Amino acid sequence: MKRLLDSLCDLNLLLNKKFQVPTFHVHSSNISVIKTPTDFYETLKSLSDQSTKRICISSLYIGTDHLEQDLIQSFSQAKSKSPELNLNILLDYNRATRETPKPDQPGSSKSILLPLINKGANVNFYLTHVNSRHQRFWQRPKWNELISLHHMKLYIFDDNIVISGANLSDLYFTNRQDRYILIRDTPALCDYFDQLIQTIGKFSLELKSNGDFRLHDDWKYDPRRFLHRYLFKMEAHKAIRKLNENFRDKTNSDDQTDVDTIVFPLLQMKTLNIRDEEKFTTSLIDNQWPDSTRFNIATGYFNLVRKYQEKLTENPQLPPTTILVASEEANGFYQGKGLLRYVPSVYTYYLRNFLRRISTMSNPNQISIRYYNRSKWSFHGKGIWLQTPEYYLTMVGSTNFGYRSVYRDNEAQLVIVTRNDQLRKDFQSEFVNLVQHSHTIRNWQTDLPRIPFLIPFIASICRTLF
Repeated sequence: MKRLLDSLCDLNLLLNKKFQVPTFHVHSSNISVIKTPTDFYETLKSLSDQSTKRICISSLYIGTDHLEQDLIQSFSQAKSKSPELNLNILLDYNRATRETPKPDQPGSSKSILLPLINKGANVNFYLTHVNSRHQRFWQRPKWNELISLHHMKLYIFDDNIVISGANLSDLYFTNRQDRYILIRDTPALCDYFDQLIQTIGKFSLELKSNGDFRLHDDWKYDPRRFLHRYLFKMEAHKAIRKLNENFRDKTNSDDQTDVDTIVFPLLQMKTLNIRDEEKFTTSLIDNQWPDSTRFNIATGYFNLVRKYQEKLTENPQLPPTTILVASEEANGFYQGKGLLRYVPSVYTYYLRNFLRRISTMSNPNQISIRYYNRSKWSFHGKGIWLQTPEYYLTMVGSTNFGYRSVYRDNEAQLVIVTRNDQLRKDFQSEFVNLVQHSHTIRNWQTDLPRIPFLIPFIASICRTLF
């Protein structure tokens, strides 16, 4: 039987000189799709309770409501039961230190995590070096989040990992739909993401027990100092590339002859000149696929970069494609306070322009836009599902395929490629379950909400912020 990895090589999607990432083979029976936010939360709690070796978390932030407090308490209890357990948490500095005071609750992620420091936890907050040139101008911390964020969502418990686009916050545990893939008993993959989180943590700010932040002893370049920004970028880039090379050398020596499922991580950190996910996604969209191929994309915030839009609308061999997007009511910023209430209209503007572009295609029916709208739910799902005669490929993680994801934020994806019939069905069912809460948008002039007068102007000049 032809190796699955060779099939990808034939498509020039993997293992060429410009695209160097480690690959891991896993048993398809160890991969499962988590369907609901509630199941996501219960899975995290269960895995935490069973952990004895490590808990390693990367997220944008951690909320401060009761569900989040219970989850943090489970981390603390796991550390108490197994003192040798390594507890590492990596969050975004600007988002996770933003104070949102509520009665009888900690005010920020920093506040809720502070007690873990005395338990021996390592808690780091990534602050982009790009902010060094802006932060003196932005007096409100929330505005600094526009520049760049650490956006990776990775949840490791011993040798099990949940990769998702969901943050650790109550909405993501109740009625904000995302994607969540659990892979059990995969030590090599968990080691990779564990070391990735530790590597990024080394050039992040470390939270101390007194609430202060400081650089790690073996890191000299302060992201807050303008004069350090070039060396910060260069050394951080080297550290992550070295990690990828080390794991690539290890995993490529493994025998994968009889493997029916492989996975490989993709990082996108344009501010550090790391663009693996962008290169792969571009190749994926631009590839010449067999006739029976089906291609599906989902994003909670539709703002595809120009490159992706061009590849989708100009590829004459594009397979039938469905793009699932959030409606304005399902947008995470719907009914937001102040200027945030206009954000859903901005995404509608981008979608309207893309639909107009589709209408000029020689075969506009090749791309179908589905509008997610579920009462009292928001949609935060993102990823790719590619069904070919030979295998099924899905990409799951934090990217939204928009300008922020490609050019500003730190993103992590996992590509899963399988020949296993049951896992193929599971991935297809996952997409079908998401699509069932949507309807097709056929006419960009009549099927979308009206856009307020100034939105086109704002959306055009601020496109790279969305």
